[in-house]
Amino acid sequence: MTDKMYVISCRKDLESLGIDRRRMHVEGLEEAELSLDWSKVRIVPVVAMEKVSFQVGESGMVPIEPIEIPAYAIVFQSFYGVNGMGHLACIGSLDFKPYYEDRTANMAMFRSNIKAAVLKGDILGQVIIVPGKKV
Repeated sequence: MTDKMYVISCRKDLESLGIDRRRMHVEGLEEAELSLDWSKVRIVPVVAMEKVSFQVGESGMVPIEPIEIPAYAIVFQSFYGVNGMGHLACIGSLDFKPYYEDRTANMAMFRSNIKAAVLKGDILGQVIIVPGKKV
């Protein structure tokens, strides 16, 4: 295990300062055992909250309708395609929250295969949320 670990958060709100990411030291992310409850799985659409234009092959952040993720839950991407324009890469927020806290995802990273815009209300993909607890 490394002595120090860091998370890197994309920060669109810092671009005016010439910064597009924040690197932050974190503690408490050591290896842990979880018990997942596959009897209460949720599948949730990831829905754009505003228009974001893309060039061919461009990746970018898209504000999404908030998705509540309970502490210790694990989020998986559903690979069943729901957006022919491109692919959902991940969901999260601009502020880092560890897996052992309740989280709210309000941003998504999306990669477009064509020159087009994601519009408000477009489904970017789907995620599967599996509740868990620390063992």
